[in-house]
Amino acid sequence: MPRHITESPGALGRYDSQIKALVRELKSAGEGPQPLILENVVQPGPVRYVTVIWDRWKDVPEDVRPQIVLVAYERAESKGYADTIMTAEAATAAEALSLGLLPYGVAPARRSDDPIGVEEYRGAFAEETKRTVLGSKAKELRYARREDAEAAQVRLTGRLPGSHWTVFKQAETPDS
Repeated sequence: MPRHITESPGALGRYDSQIKALVRELKSAGEGPQPLILENVVQPGPVRYVTVIWDRWKDVPEDVRPQIVLVAYERAESKGYADTIMTAEAATAAEALSLGLLPYGVAPARRSDDPIGVEEYRGAFAEETKRTVLGSKAKELRYARREDAEAAQVRLTGRLPGSHWTVFKQAETPDS
């Protein structure tokens, strides 16, 4: 069988702003919901599986994104740390949703006898979208981790006392 070796473009200079921004986030997390950086550390090793969900990936080719993540980790941490990364995955928020990287959700569980109106639920929902990786235009509240969905449920109930919200996990399909 023939062997084909393709070298990725070594010049990441045109993506220097993304690299620098990701380095800043790795060194000191910002206030907003993006980028969402998920590290799954497996022992012994350690071996790391890294996912960065960030809308700044929109204009970056998919094959370049992992390189940017690795370079940013090397600059923010060290080469040895970056070498522990087994996979580096990078997706926009919309891509993350479609890839199943945001499997947990929170949805209103309004009851027929609920004294709280639909508009009040919508208002609380709209406020919470601003805290999600999907942003203020999101049509659903989605999270990468169960604990984040549960924290959202607590915030929503606190924002709208007496309201009812449910945490769910997206069912995996045979194709996923």
